[in-house]
Amino acid sequence: MLTIRDYTDADRAGVEAIDTSFRTPSIYDVVVTPARIELALKPLATPLVKRYPIADAFAHWAQWDTGFVADDGGIVGFAAVAFEAWHQRLVLWHLYVAPERRGTGVGRALMARVEEHGRSVRAKRVWLETSNVNVPGIAAYQRLGYTLCGADVTLYDGLPYGDEAAIYLAKLL
Repeated sequence: MLTIRDYTDADRAGVEAIDTSFRTPSIYDVVVTPARIELALKPLATPLVKRYPIADAFAHWAQWDTGFVADDGGIVGFAAVAFEAWHQRLVLWHLYVAPERRGTGVGRALMARVEEHGRSVRAKRVWLETSNVNVPGIAAYQRLGYTLCGADVTLYDGLPYGDEAAIYLAKLL
């Protein structure tokens, strides 16, 4: 039975064992003009496989302060957030679901807990950043009511994935 519970330091090894890779046959081209942002779906000749470094969740620069794990006898998902009081925004820093559990409600259950936490700290919205290549993730967030609120085509410049663009989504609570 799936349980969503608060993260503890004892969960770190289980979280670090989550396979963060995903496969997508398409990406979004980000079209930015002075008055609009558009995501244009672009099929790829060869599907892209990307893996987010799970170590980033525990890096010295990671600013999350509250985490949740999806546990069904083992950790199958993880979400981490931080509340920014100055504008009443709950930032989703990380959301990972084990590949074999994607599409089974684990992500939805984690995001329901994230949103519940957001309401408890009086956040007005949940805000997140992902990449234009994370088409499956963007689709999942959209199914949960998250909408495009911005993009940054320069955020990742100088990084190994500098050809990607940051996509920002938000949901009012």
